[in-house]
Amino acid sequence: MIGEVALYGGVAVVLVAALVSGRGARRRARVFEKRYGSYEGFWRQVDGGRVRQVARERGPVAAVKEVRERHPGVSLVMAKRYVDQLAG
Repeated sequence: MIGEVALYGGVAVVLVAALVSGRGARRRARVFEKRYGSYEGFWRQVDGGRVRQVARERGPVAAVKEVRERHPGVSLVMAKRYVDQLAG
């Protein structure tokens, strides 16, 4: 009995977390599209020289953080993609 309650309680927590996470991702996608239009629009607005400097001095993780701090609403995946493309 107690095991079943714990199991169902755990499942409920996971479902609620997934629902909240999905809503946040959709909201970020709408904000991104409204602000930048596309990935190319985002690319044009980022100060590539500054991001390269941060990557050189403090590493790629700091560069991703720099992108996200200066461009709220950009996902971690998008910021990492940008930094990776600058380096490559």
